[in-house]
Amino acid sequence: MSVLRLQSTAFLRRTAAAVPLRACAVPPSATLRLRLLHSTPSTLLDTEQQPSSSSSSSSPPPFPNTRPPNPVPPPPISPPPVQARIPKRRITSVDQLPKTFGRNQIIPVPNEVQKDLEEVMGEFKAPVRYAFAYGSGVFRQSGYTDKDKPLLDFVFAVSHPSHWHAINMQQNPSHYSLPMRLLGSDAVAWMQDKGLGASVWFNVEVEVKGKIVKYGTISVEALCRDMLDWETLYISGRTQKPVKILVDDARVRLANQVNLASALRTALLLLPEEFTEVQLFEEIAGLSYRGDFRMAVGENPHKVRNIVGAQLEEFRSLYGGLLKSFWKGVYVIGEAPGRDGGRPVRLMRQDKSTKRRAEVLSKLPVGLKSKIRAHYDRKWNLKKALGAEEVGVKEGVEELEIYERIVEDSEFLMTLHRSIALIVGRPTFNQSLKGILSAGPLKSLRYIGPKLRKKWGTPAKPAIAAGPAKAESEPKKDEDRSSSSA
Repeated sequence: MSVLRLQSTAFLRRTAAAVPLRACAVPPSATLRLRLLHSTPSTLLDTEQQPSSSSSSSSPPPFPNTRPPNPVPPPPISPPPVQARIPKRRITSVDQLPKTFGRNQIIPVPNEVQKDLEEVMGEFKAPVRYAFAYGSGVFRQSGYTDKDKPLLDFVFAVSHPSHWHAINMQQNPSHYSLPMRLLGSDAVAWMQDKGLGASVWFNVEVEVKGKIVKYGTISVEALCRDMLDWETLYISGRTQKPVKILVDDARVRLANQVNLASALRTALLLLPEEFTEVQLFEEIAGLSYRGDFRMAVGENPHKVRNIVGAQLEEFRSLYGGLLKSFWKGVYVIGEAPGRDGGRPVRLMRQDKSTKRRAEVLSKLPVGLKSKIRAHYDRKWNLKKALGAEEVGVKEGVEELEIYERIVEDSEFLMTLHRSIALIVGRPTFNQSLKGILSAGPLKSLRYIGPKLRKKWGTPAKPAIAAGPAKAESEPKKDEDRSSSSA
Protein backbone atom coordinates (compact mmCIF):
# COMPACT_ATOMS: atom_id res chain seq x y z
CA MET A 1 0.00 0.00 0.00
CA SER A 2 2.80 2.36 0.80
CA VAL A 3 4.48 1.59 -2.54
CA LEU A 4 1.22 2.24 -4.42
CA ARG A 5 0.76 5.55 -2.60
CA LEU A 6 4.23 6.74 -3.55
CA GLN A 7 3.66 5.83 -7.21
CA SER A 8 0.37 7.78 -7.27
CA THR A 9 2.06 10.86 -5.81
CA ALA A 10 4.85 10.75 -8.38
CA PHE A 11 2.28 10.46 -11.21
CA LEU A 12 0.42 13.48 -10.03
CA ARG A 13 3.60 15.57 -9.88
CA ARG A 14 4.55 14.66 -13.44
CA THR A 15 1.04 15.54 -14.64
CA ALA A 16 1.10 18.93 -12.94
CA ALA A 17 4.44 19.81 -14.47
CA ALA A 18 3.20 18.91 -17.98
CA VAL A 19 -0.14 20.72 -17.88
CA PRO A 20 -0.11 24.62 -17.66
CA LEU A 21 -1.48 26.14 -14.50
CA ARG A 22 -4.22 28.14 -16.28
CA ALA A 23 -5.57 24.94 -17.80
CA CYS A 24 -6.22 23.49 -14.41
CA ALA A 25 -9.62 23.88 -12.98
CA VAL A 26 -8.60 26.02 -10.06
CA PRO A 27 -11.23 28.07 -8.23
CA PRO A 28 -10.98 31.85 -8.55
CA SER A 29 -10.37 32.26 -4.84
CA ALA A 30 -7.38 29.94 -5.02
CA THR A 31 -6.01 31.91 -8.00
CA LEU A 32 -6.31 35.17 -6.05
CA ARG A 33 -4.50 33.67 -3.06
CA LEU A 34 -1.73 32.43 -5.34
CA ARG A 35 -1.26 35.87 -6.92
CA LEU A 36 -1.13 37.51 -3.51
CA LEU A 37 1.65 35.15 -2.43
CA HIS A 38 3.84 35.87 -5.49
CA SER A 39 3.11 39.62 -5.96
CA THR A 40 5.28 42.67 -5.16
CA PRO A 41 3.84 45.65 -3.18
CA SER A 42 3.20 47.57 -6.40
CA THR A 43 1.43 44.57 -7.89
CA LEU A 44 -0.61 44.24 -4.73
CA LEU A 45 -1.74 47.84 -5.06
CA ASP A 46 -2.80 47.23 -8.64
CA THR A 47 -4.72 44.14 -7.58
CA GLU A 48 -6.56 46.04 -4.88
CA GLN A 49 -7.43 48.90 -7.19
CA GLN A 50 -8.39 46.74 -10.19
CA PRO A 51 -10.28 43.63 -9.01
CA SER A 52 -11.03 40.79 -11.40
CA SER A 53 -13.92 41.09 -13.77
CA SER A 54 -15.75 38.23 -12.13
CA SER A 55 -16.00 40.04 -8.82
CA SER A 56 -16.24 43.67 -10.03
CA SER A 57 -20.02 43.63 -10.02
CA SER A 58 -20.25 42.53 -6.41
CA SER A 59 -17.29 44.39 -4.78
CA PRO A 60 -17.73 48.02 -3.59
CA PRO A 61 -15.98 50.89 -5.44
CA PRO A 62 -12.56 51.97 -4.19
CA PHE A 63 -12.54 54.54 -1.30
CA PRO A 64 -11.88 58.02 -2.71
CA ASN A 65 -8.86 60.03 -1.53
CA THR A 66 -10.51 62.81 0.56
CA ARG A 67 -7.36 64.22 2.16
CA PRO A 68 -7.24 67.98 1.50
CA PRO A 69 -4.18 69.29 -0.34
CA ASN A 70 -1.64 71.39 1.51
CA PRO A 71 -2.81 75.07 1.58
CA VAL A 72 -0.82 77.39 -0.66
CA PRO A 73 0.07 80.70 1.07
CA PRO A 74 -1.43 83.76 -0.67
CA PRO A 75 0.97 86.05 -2.47
CA PRO A 76 1.98 89.21 -0.57
CA ILE A 77 -0.22 92.26 -1.11
CA SER A 78 1.49 94.78 -3.32
CA PRO A 79 0.35 98.32 -4.16
CA PRO A 80 -1.36 98.80 -7.50
CA PRO A 81 0.74 100.07 -10.37
CA VAL A 82 1.17 103.78 -10.71
CA GLN A 83 -1.05 103.87 -13.78
CA ALA A 84 -3.93 102.27 -11.84
CA ARG A 85 -3.76 104.52 -8.78
CA ILE A 86 -6.41 107.19 -8.27
CA PRO A 87 -4.72 110.59 -8.68
CA LYS A 88 -5.06 113.14 -5.88
CA ARG A 89 -7.61 115.82 -6.51
CA ARG A 90 -5.90 119.02 -7.53
CA ILE A 91 -7.90 122.18 -7.16
CA THR A 92 -6.90 124.68 -9.82
CA SER A 93 -9.89 127.02 -9.80
CA VAL A 94 -11.89 128.85 -7.17
CA ASP A 95 -15.02 127.26 -8.64
CA GLN A 96 -13.74 123.84 -7.49
CA LEU A 97 -13.69 124.95 -3.85
CA PRO A 98 -16.75 124.46 -1.63
CA LYS A 99 -19.15 127.32 -2.23
CA THR A 100 -18.89 128.72 1.28
CA PHE A 101 -15.15 128.22 1.75
CA GLY A 102 -13.31 131.50 2.18
CA ARG A 103 -16.39 133.60 1.48
CA ASN A 104 -15.45 135.75 4.47
CA GLN A 105 -12.56 137.11 2.38
CA ILE A 106 -14.95 138.63 -0.18
CA ILE A 107 -15.48 142.16 1.15
CA PRO A 108 -17.85 144.42 -0.82
CA VAL A 109 -16.95 148.01 -1.63
CA PRO A 110 -19.05 150.88 -3.05
CA ASN A 111 -19.83 150.65 -6.75
CA GLU A 112 -17.83 153.79 -7.53
CA VAL A 113 -14.72 152.36 -5.88
CA GLN A 114 -15.25 149.00 -7.59
CA LYS A 115 -15.42 150.72 -10.97
CA ASP A 116 -12.20 152.67 -10.31
CA LEU A 117 -10.34 149.51 -9.27
CA GLU A 118 -11.51 147.58 -12.32
CA GLU A 119 -10.44 150.41 -14.62
CA VAL A 120 -6.94 150.34 -13.17
CA MET A 121 -6.72 146.53 -13.37
CA GLY A 122 -7.84 146.60 -16.99
CA GLU A 123 -4.85 148.74 -17.98
CA PHE A 124 -2.29 146.05 -17.13
CA LYS A 125 -1.64 143.59 -19.95
CA ALA A 126 0.68 141.27 -17.99
CA PRO A 127 -1.11 138.19 -16.56
CA VAL A 128 -2.03 138.34 -12.86
CA ARG A 129 -3.10 135.26 -10.87
CA TYR A 130 -4.21 137.03 -7.71
CA ALA A 131 -4.77 140.71 -7.02
CA PHE A 132 -6.22 142.79 -4.22
CA ALA A 133 -6.57 146.46 -3.34
CA TYR A 134 -6.28 147.90 0.15
CA GLY A 135 -5.80 151.11 2.06
CA SER A 136 -7.76 154.28 2.63
CA GLY A 137 -8.40 154.70 -1.09
CA VAL A 138 -10.45 151.48 -1.10
CA PHE A 139 -12.09 151.45 2.33
CA ARG A 140 -12.54 155.15 2.66
CA GLN A 141 -12.74 156.74 6.05
CA SER A 142 -14.93 159.64 7.04
CA GLY A 143 -13.19 162.98 6.70
CA TYR A 144 -11.90 162.42 3.17
CA THR A 145 -13.24 164.45 0.27
CA ASP A 146 -12.84 164.16 -3.49
CA LYS A 147 -10.10 166.77 -3.25
CA ASP A 148 -7.98 164.47 -1.09
CA LYS A 149 -7.73 161.76 -3.80
CA PRO A 150 -6.32 159.02 -1.59
CA LEU A 151 -3.76 156.69 -3.08
CA LEU A 152 -5.00 153.41 -4.56
CA ASP A 153 -2.86 150.52 -3.32
CA PHE A 154 -2.65 147.20 -5.18
CA VAL A 155 -0.76 143.93 -4.81
CA PHE A 156 -0.37 141.59 -7.80
CA ALA A 157 0.63 137.96 -7.29
CA VAL A 158 2.10 136.48 -10.47
CA SER A 159 3.44 133.10 -11.55
CA HIS A 160 6.66 134.25 -13.26
CA PRO A 161 7.97 137.64 -12.05
CA SER A 162 10.61 138.03 -14.77
CA HIS A 163 8.08 137.43 -17.54
CA TRP A 164 5.58 139.76 -15.85
CA HIS A 165 8.06 142.61 -15.47
CA ALA A 166 9.21 142.19 -19.07
CA ILE A 167 5.67 142.72 -20.35
CA ASN A 168 4.90 145.52 -17.89
CA MET A 169 8.20 147.29 -18.49
CA GLN A 170 7.47 147.35 -22.20
CA GLN A 171 3.97 148.67 -21.61
CA ASN A 172 4.71 151.05 -18.72
CA PRO A 173 8.41 151.98 -18.74
CA SER A 174 7.76 155.16 -16.74
CA HIS A 175 6.64 153.06 -13.77
CA TYR A 176 10.25 151.94 -13.22
CA SER A 177 13.23 153.99 -12.17
CA LEU A 178 15.91 154.71 -14.77
CA PRO A 179 18.52 152.30 -13.33
CA MET A 180 16.06 149.40 -13.36
CA ARG A 181 14.93 150.18 -16.90
CA LEU A 182 18.54 149.96 -18.00
CA LEU A 183 19.15 146.70 -16.13
CA GLY A 184 16.00 145.06 -17.47
CA SER A 185 13.24 142.76 -16.21
CA ASP A 186 15.58 139.97 -15.08
CA ALA A 187 17.32 142.33 -12.70
CA VAL A 188 13.98 143.56 -11.35
CA ALA A 189 12.81 139.97 -10.78
CA TRP A 190 16.09 139.11 -9.05
CA MET A 191 15.84 142.14 -6.78
CA GLN A 192 12.24 141.22 -6.03
CA ASP A 193 12.87 137.59 -5.04
CA LYS A 194 16.50 137.49 -3.95
CA GLY A 195 17.24 141.05 -2.91
CA LEU A 196 16.52 142.90 0.29
CA GLY A 197 13.11 143.04 1.85
CA ALA A 198 10.05 140.84 1.66
CA SER A 199 10.13 139.36 -1.89
CA VAL A 200 7.95 142.14 -3.26
CA TRP A 201 8.63 144.95 -5.75
CA PHE A 202 6.71 148.23 -5.46
CA ASN A 203 6.15 150.86 -8.12
CA VAL A 204 4.92 153.98 -6.34
CA GLU A 205 3.34 157.28 -7.32
CA VAL A 206 2.38 156.22 -10.85
CA GLU A 207 -0.66 157.50 -12.75
CA VAL A 208 -3.08 155.02 -14.30
CA LYS A 209 -6.36 156.20 -15.85
CA GLY A 210 -6.01 159.56 -14.10
CA LYS A 211 -5.58 157.95 -10.65
CA ILE A 212 -2.47 157.90 -8.48
CA VAL A 213 -1.53 154.27 -7.87
CA LYS A 214 1.01 152.24 -5.93
CA TYR A 215 1.28 148.57 -6.81
CA GLY A 216 3.47 145.77 -5.59
CA THR A 217 4.38 142.56 -7.39
CA ILE A 218 5.09 139.26 -5.61
CA SER A 219 5.27 135.68 -6.79
CA VAL A 220 2.45 133.33 -5.83
CA GLU A 221 4.98 131.02 -4.16
CA ALA A 222 6.37 133.77 -1.93
CA LEU A 223 2.88 135.05 -1.07
CA CYS A 224 1.63 131.62 0.01
CA ARG A 225 4.77 130.96 2.05
CA ASP A 226 4.30 134.23 3.89
CA MET A 227 0.65 133.48 4.55
CA LEU A 228 1.32 129.98 5.84
CA ASP A 229 4.63 130.41 7.68
CA TRP A 230 4.77 134.14 8.48
CA GLU A 231 8.22 134.65 7.01
CA THR A 232 7.93 138.45 6.90
CA LEU A 233 4.26 139.38 7.57
CA TYR A 234 4.75 142.11 4.96
CA ILE A 235 2.01 141.10 2.52
CA SER A 236 0.26 138.50 4.67
CA GLY A 237 -0.15 141.19 7.34
CA ARG A 238 -2.11 143.29 4.87
CA THR A 239 -4.50 140.46 4.07
CA GLN A 240 -5.19 140.06 7.81
CA LYS A 241 -7.12 143.31 7.44
CA PRO A 242 -10.02 143.89 5.05
CA VAL A 243 -8.93 143.97 1.41
CA LYS A 244 -10.81 143.98 -1.86
CA ILE A 245 -9.96 140.90 -3.93
CA LEU A 246 -9.99 141.72 -7.65
CA VAL A 247 -8.54 138.51 -9.10
CA ASP A 248 -9.01 135.37 -7.01
CA ASP A 249 -6.96 132.18 -6.88
CA ALA A 250 -7.84 128.91 -5.15
CA ARG A 251 -4.37 128.31 -3.70
CA VAL A 252 -4.05 131.83 -2.32
CA ARG A 253 -7.55 131.77 -0.87
CA LEU A 254 -6.74 128.58 1.02
CA ALA A 255 -3.42 129.97 2.28
CA ASN A 256 -5.04 133.22 3.37
CA GLN A 257 -7.72 131.37 5.31
CA VAL A 258 -4.93 129.73 7.29
CA ASN A 259 -3.32 133.16 7.68
CA LEU A 260 -6.52 134.63 9.15
CA ALA A 261 -6.88 131.77 11.62
CA SER A 262 -3.25 132.21 12.68
CA ALA A 263 -3.81 135.94 13.25
CA LEU A 264 -6.85 135.17 15.38
CA ARG A 265 -4.95 132.63 17.51
CA THR A 266 -2.05 135.02 18.04
CA ALA A 267 -4.35 137.85 19.11
CA LEU A 268 -6.12 135.56 21.59
CA LEU A 269 -2.80 134.71 23.22
CA LEU A 270 -2.07 138.44 23.60
CA LEU A 271 -5.47 139.31 25.10
CA PRO A 272 -6.73 138.86 28.68
CA GLU A 273 -9.55 136.55 29.67
CA GLU A 274 -12.26 139.15 28.94
CA PHE A 275 -12.08 141.54 25.99
CA THR A 276 -14.26 143.29 23.44
CA GLU A 277 -14.37 142.57 19.74
CA VAL A 278 -12.73 145.92 19.06
CA GLN A 279 -9.77 145.00 21.24
CA LEU A 280 -9.51 141.71 19.34
CA PHE A 281 -9.54 143.41 15.94
CA GLU A 282 -7.01 146.01 17.07
CA GLU A 283 -4.63 143.26 18.15
CA ILE A 284 -5.04 141.57 14.76
CA ALA A 285 -4.61 144.80 12.79
CA GLY A 286 -1.51 145.72 14.80
CA LEU A 287 0.36 142.44 14.30
CA SER A 288 2.08 143.54 11.09
CA TYR A 289 3.11 146.88 12.63
CA ARG A 290 4.99 145.46 15.64
CA GLY A 291 8.65 146.14 15.08
CA ASP A 292 7.97 148.35 12.04
CA PHE A 293 10.37 151.30 12.32
CA ARG A 294 7.99 153.43 10.25
CA MET A 295 5.52 153.52 13.14
CA ALA A 296 8.14 155.42 15.13
CA VAL A 297 9.34 157.59 12.25
CA GLY A 298 6.62 158.51 9.78
CA GLU A 299 3.34 156.70 10.36
CA ASN A 300 0.21 157.93 12.08
CA PRO A 301 0.46 156.74 15.71
CA HIS A 302 -3.33 156.14 15.72
CA LYS A 303 -3.27 154.19 12.48
CA VAL A 304 -4.47 150.88 13.90
CA ARG A 305 -7.24 152.55 15.83
CA ASN A 306 -8.37 154.44 12.74
CA ILE A 307 -8.42 151.29 10.62
CA VAL A 308 -10.54 149.29 13.05
CA GLY A 309 -12.80 152.18 13.97
CA ALA A 310 -13.72 152.87 10.34
CA GLN A 311 -13.89 149.24 9.19
CA LEU A 312 -15.53 147.50 12.13
CA GLU A 313 -18.23 145.87 10.00
CA GLU A 314 -15.62 144.61 7.53
CA PHE A 315 -13.61 143.08 10.38
CA ARG A 316 -16.75 141.38 11.67
CA SER A 317 -17.39 139.94 8.23
CA LEU A 318 -13.78 138.79 7.90
CA TYR A 319 -13.46 137.09 11.28
CA GLY A 320 -17.03 136.35 12.35
CA GLY A 321 -17.14 132.85 10.87
CA LEU A 322 -13.70 131.97 12.22
CA LEU A 323 -14.73 133.07 15.71
CA LYS A 324 -17.66 130.66 15.54
CA SER A 325 -15.25 127.82 14.80
CA PHE A 326 -13.42 128.72 18.05
CA TRP A 327 -16.58 128.11 20.08
CA LYS A 328 -14.83 125.72 22.47
CA GLY A 329 -12.51 128.45 23.72
CA VAL A 330 -14.13 131.83 22.93
CA TYR A 331 -17.64 132.89 24.00
CA VAL A 332 -19.77 136.00 23.60
CA ILE A 333 -21.00 136.91 27.07
CA GLY A 334 -22.78 140.19 26.40
CA GLU A 335 -22.23 143.75 25.23
CA ALA A 336 -19.97 146.54 26.35
CA PRO A 337 -20.67 150.24 25.87
CA GLY A 338 -18.83 151.97 23.08
CA ARG A 339 -16.18 154.55 23.83
CA ASP A 340 -17.47 158.10 24.20
CA GLY A 341 -21.05 156.93 23.80
CA GLY A 342 -20.36 154.92 20.67
CA ARG A 343 -22.28 151.89 19.52
CA PRO A 344 -22.29 148.87 21.85
CA VAL A 345 -19.79 146.15 20.99
CA ARG A 346 -19.63 142.46 21.81
CA LEU A 347 -17.99 141.43 25.06
CA MET A 348 -16.14 138.11 24.89
CA ARG A 349 -14.44 135.67 27.22
CA GLN A 350 -11.85 133.06 26.37
CA ASP A 351 -10.60 129.92 28.05
CA LYS A 352 -7.23 130.85 29.57
CA SER A 353 -6.40 127.41 30.93
CA THR A 354 -2.87 126.19 30.44
CA LYS A 355 -3.92 123.31 28.21
CA ARG A 356 -6.03 125.52 25.97
CA ARG A 357 -3.33 128.15 25.55
CA ALA A 358 -0.75 125.45 24.82
CA GLU A 359 -2.99 124.05 22.08
CA VAL A 360 -3.32 127.52 20.56
CA LEU A 361 0.45 128.04 20.72
CA SER A 362 1.11 124.69 19.03
CA LYS A 363 -0.97 125.79 16.01
CA LEU A 364 0.83 129.08 15.36
CA PRO A 365 2.74 129.51 12.08
CA VAL A 366 6.19 127.96 11.85
CA GLY A 367 7.95 131.31 11.55
CA LEU A 368 6.52 132.58 14.85
CA LYS A 369 6.54 129.30 16.76
CA SER A 370 10.17 128.57 15.88
CA LYS A 371 11.29 131.92 17.32
CA ILE A 372 9.43 131.27 20.56
CA ARG A 373 10.93 127.78 20.83
CA ALA A 374 14.40 129.14 20.04
CA HIS A 375 14.11 131.57 22.98
CA TYR A 376 13.18 128.82 25.42
CA ASP A 377 15.74 126.42 23.97
CA ARG A 378 18.36 128.97 24.94
CA LYS A 379 16.77 129.82 28.26
CA TRP A 380 16.13 126.25 29.43
CA ASN A 381 18.65 124.43 27.25
CA LEU A 382 15.84 122.16 26.11
CA LYS A 383 17.87 120.33 23.50
CA LYS A 384 20.22 118.93 26.13
CA ALA A 385 18.11 119.06 29.25
CA LEU A 386 14.87 117.22 28.42
CA GLY A 387 14.26 115.47 31.70
CA ALA A 388 16.25 117.93 33.83
CA GLU A 389 14.51 119.17 36.95
CA GLU A 390 14.74 122.86 36.08
CA VAL A 391 12.89 122.25 32.81
CA GLY A 392 10.24 120.11 34.41
CA VAL A 393 9.75 117.66 31.56
CA LYS A 394 10.71 114.03 31.07
CA GLU A 395 12.46 112.18 28.31
CA GLY A 396 10.07 111.40 25.47
CA VAL A 397 7.62 114.07 26.55
CA GLU A 398 5.04 115.21 24.04
CA GLU A 399 5.41 118.57 22.38
CA LEU A 400 2.20 119.83 23.97
CA GLU A 401 3.64 119.42 27.46
CA ILE A 402 6.57 121.64 26.54
CA TYR A 403 4.13 124.29 25.26
CA GLU A 404 2.19 124.06 28.51
CA ARG A 405 5.34 124.91 30.41
CA ILE A 406 6.10 127.76 27.99
CA VAL A 407 2.70 129.47 28.34
CA GLU A 408 3.00 129.28 32.13
CA ASP A 409 6.30 131.15 32.04
CA SER A 410 6.20 134.75 33.26
CA GLU A 411 8.11 135.95 30.17
CA PHE A 412 5.82 134.31 27.63
CA LEU A 413 3.86 137.41 26.58
CA MET A 414 7.01 139.49 26.27
CA THR A 415 8.61 136.70 24.22
CA LEU A 416 5.57 136.56 21.95
CA HIS A 417 5.71 140.33 21.35
CA ARG A 418 9.43 140.18 20.67
CA SER A 419 9.09 137.25 18.28
CA ILE A 420 6.49 139.08 16.18
CA ALA A 421 8.71 142.18 16.11
CA LEU A 422 11.65 140.05 14.89
CA ILE A 423 9.54 138.76 12.00
CA VAL A 424 8.37 142.24 10.97
CA GLY A 425 11.31 144.50 11.77
CA ARG A 426 14.16 143.54 9.46
CA PRO A 427 12.13 142.83 6.29
CA THR A 428 10.29 146.13 6.70
CA PHE A 429 13.51 148.11 7.04
CA ASN A 430 15.15 146.33 4.11
CA GLN A 431 12.05 146.79 1.96
CA SER A 432 12.22 150.53 2.60
CA LEU A 433 15.81 150.56 1.39
CA LYS A 434 14.80 148.65 -1.71
CA GLY A 435 12.06 151.21 -2.26
CA ILE A 436 14.66 153.89 -2.87
CA LEU A 437 16.05 151.82 -5.72
CA SER A 438 12.66 150.86 -7.15
CA ALA A 439 11.10 154.33 -7.02
CA GLY A 440 14.16 156.53 -7.28
CA PRO A 441 15.21 159.20 -4.77
CA LEU A 442 12.80 161.91 -5.97
CA LYS A 443 9.68 159.74 -5.82
CA SER A 444 10.79 158.37 -2.47
CA LEU A 445 11.04 161.84 -1.00
CA ARG A 446 7.63 162.82 -2.40
CA TYR A 447 6.16 159.65 -0.89
CA ILE A 448 7.78 159.97 2.53
CA GLY A 449 7.47 163.76 2.90
CA PRO A 450 3.74 163.92 3.77
CA LYS A 451 4.15 161.10 6.29
CA LEU A 452 6.94 162.93 8.08
CA ARG A 453 4.94 166.17 8.16
CA LYS A 454 1.93 164.33 9.56
CA LYS A 455 4.04 162.53 12.16
CA TRP A 456 6.06 165.47 13.42
CA GLY A 457 3.75 168.33 12.50
CA THR A 458 0.43 169.18 14.12
CA PRO A 459 -0.68 166.24 16.31
CA ALA A 460 -3.56 164.33 14.80
CA LYS A 461 -6.70 163.82 16.78
CA PRO A 462 -7.16 160.12 17.52
CA ALA A 463 -10.06 158.40 15.85
CA ILE A 464 -13.14 157.45 17.85
CA ALA A 465 -13.73 153.70 17.66
CA ALA A 466 -16.43 151.49 19.05
CA GLY A 467 -15.62 149.86 22.38
CA PRO A 468 -12.16 150.27 23.84
CA ALA A 469 -11.05 151.52 20.43
CA LYS A 470 -13.18 154.42 19.19
CA ALA A 471 -15.99 153.51 16.86
CA GLU A 472 -17.04 156.67 15.04
CA SER A 473 -13.74 157.27 13.33
CA GLU A 474 -13.07 160.91 12.37
CA PRO A 475 -9.58 160.82 10.87
CA LYS A 476 -7.87 164.07 10.21
CA LYS A 477 -8.68 165.57 6.85
CA ASP A 478 -5.09 166.43 6.16
CA GLU A 479 -3.98 162.80 6.45
CA ASP A 480 -2.08 162.11 3.30
CA ARG A 481 -3.50 159.84 0.66
CA SER A 482 -1.14 157.07 1.59
CA SER A 483 -1.73 157.02 5.35
CA SER A 484 -2.89 153.42 5.35
CA SER A 485 -1.08 152.15 2.32
CA ALA A 486 1.89 150.70 4.13
